[in-house]
Amino acid sequence: MLQLNLFNSPTSLIETQKLPANKKLSTNIFTNNYPIHRWYNFIAGFSPEFVKFCIQEAKLNSDDDIVIDPFSGLGTTLVEANFQNFQSIGFEAHPFFYDISQAKLFPLSDIQQVKYLENLLLSIQSYTGSFAEIWSKDALKFLTKLVSEENLGLLASCLEIENVIPQEHKSLFRLILSKVLEKTSLAQTDGIYKAPTTLKKSISFNDSVSIVCQQICEDIEDLQDNFTPKAKLNFGSSENMKSVENESCSICITSPPYLNNFDFAEMTRMELYFWRYAGSWREITEKVRRRLIVNTTTAPTDLKRNQELFSSELSTNLKLKYLDCIIENLINERKIRPGKKDYYLLIYPYFAQMQNVIRELYRILRSGSNLHLIVSDAALYGVYIPTHEILSQLMIENGFNIINIENMRTRGERWILKKRTGSNKLGEYHIHAKRI
Repeated sequence: MLQLNLFNSPTSLIETQKLPANKKLSTNIFTNNYPIHRWYNFIAGFSPEFVKFCIQEAKLNSDDDIVIDPFSGLGTTLVEANFQNFQSIGFEAHPFFYDISQAKLFPLSDIQQVKYLENLLLSIQSYTGSFAEIWSKDALKFLTKLVSEENLGLLASCLEIENVIPQEHKSLFRLILSKVLEKTSLAQTDGIYKAPTTLKKSISFNDSVSIVCQQICEDIEDLQDNFTPKAKLNFGSSENMKSVENESCSICITSPPYLNNFDFAEMTRMELYFWRYAGSWREITEKVRRRLIVNTTTAPTDLKRNQELFSSELSTNLKLKYLDCIIENLINERKIRPGKKDYYLLIYPYFAQMQNVIRELYRILRSGSNLHLIVSDAALYGVYIPTHEILSQLMIENGFNIINIENMRTRGERWILKKRTGSNKLGEYHIHAKRI
């Protein structure tokens, strides 16, 4: 048995678990054992153990070195950098992830402040007006499938008082209420998406508030001086990280969107509607998907259709070796497959945008710095796409040496379906590169 005391955090917060021999752990299966990380977890995130492994292996000097994560998500890299007393910089283009991360990166230090929020939420009376005054027609239609009228009435009242919450408490207020929203929901998360037809047992509003706030109070009380906020999180795409100085960062630890039609907007539709980031499917596309790397068929049509531009940004060698053949096979498969999904339109945009990020990383990383990237291969319509190999080639073309490509795990059985012929090859890969 191995003690998971990887943050030098109080052992009362860390359950004893058996770890596999490979302690890098690509997935976040133990994240709920870690203070702050567990406040809001992301089903597709990578593990705190992986971040710690990469930082310690690099033997950085905490006074001078900066950790960068261009796809920050819910802040795993930046939160762990705080635990390790390093400066860090993140970029996140998803507005909900960005807002929730603030509460984890800059947590309140006084449990009385959390108690204030808890007592305020527990004193809420159900909203007496029309829900149509708060949410759009589309949002309300979706939310009422997921949350009972009783709980939705209490949640609606919480939205109405957000403007009286002190500014320094607002990010934690959003985190707490988002967790409560999840716990009170009647709908199960089916894989990665909310499934209104798949029911789970919900928890009452008051019980949910108490459970969430108790966990946060435990962490704040026990952390003491083991967490030093030194992070800077930017809202926007990492294709242009102009706010970061040339050769100022010492290591990159990240996991970009996978090219497998995983829709980060769809998997957060409940939260996007609830917090009114968007009021319709169209607004979700324009206000959220448009900011993200193109990796799903639900991306804005104009981005997918701009094939000539994206193609012109990629090398002839890359297209001849990998991309053109993949696109041709996807076009052929589309002709005979039900649904007629336009997967072939994702290939040029995804890799061209990822090349922009890689070029920015070359600019901001110091010579000899490590780049650690976790990504998966794909099998769209059964056409195998070695994403890890293609991204490695892009790194080589843009100033990086590849040190190692490691298959960290085989992806689960749910990926082995008839429509994904060849998907038994799928895995998650750790690409370790160095800036020349």
